[in-house]
Amino acid sequence: MVKTPQYILAKKPSDLPELSGPNATFKLQENETSELKDDQLLVKLLYLSNDPAQRGWISPGASKERLYVPPVDEGAVMNARGLAEVVESKSSNFKKGDHCLAGTGWSQYAVVDAKMTQPAPPLPNSLSETHYLGALGMTGLTAYYGIKEVVRTTADDVVVVSGAAGATGSMVVQIAKNIIGCKTVVGIAGSDEKCKWVESLGADVCLNYKSSSFAEDLKKQTPDYVNVYFDNVGGDILDLMFTRMARYGRIAACGKPPSQHNRATQR
Repeated sequence: MVKTPQYILAKKPSDLPELSGPNATFKLQENETSELKDDQLLVKLLYLSNDPAQRGWISPGASKERLYVPPVDEGAVMNARGLAEVVESKSSNFKKGDHCLAGTGWSQYAVVDAKMTQPAPPLPNSLSETHYLGALGMTGLTAYYGIKEVVRTTADDVVVVSGAAGATGSMVVQIAKNIIGCKTVVGIAGSDEKCKWVESLGADVCLNYKSSSFAEDLKKQTPDYVNVYFDNVGGDILDLMFTRMARYGRIAACGKPPSQHNRATQR
């Protein structure tokens, strides 16, 4: 067992998380890890992945049956995936010093099951190993399988991506334009600055949904309607997109259970 600092979920927030004070959302504590057992690893956190999904895990009333990852209980270590180094191993698949992807939580040291841990060997061309938490991690996999496998996007498609400046949305834009080679890729984001950045990734155009002319701009940019819509936000944007879908158009709903998706808000 090893003593380690950990961030505990002290109080589930009903609004924005509070970083300090009597109602602070998280509390820093020092605890001991569990004893290392067969087929387990003791790992030291190197880089932590903070993802939008974590907000849902700490929301009051979050249903264990509705989330693909169980919510975090008050008093428990905050859940997260991290890139870590193996400090001690009781698995034949990992040795001391190996780097890996694991559910470390917000903890400097953690004991994890080897079967739930992914090796993270050095990447070619001196690429940063932090790509394992982004383009080569859950974000990249979500984007790729959502746009390529779920809605079967082709080079002939007109594609619209909401939340295009976010982690998954920005990956979808790049995959759609630079890998699949889609005819037209339209991003949607929340500021002119974000839109310029999305266009730098390969989008043919990116529209600011806060603009008073947004609905008309969307119609202008999709004169032949939309074959594929990758929806990261739901809400009014999804309602508008229903009016722009071509016959046999496909929509990928990312990030929320279907029954909740149309109640989501644009970020």
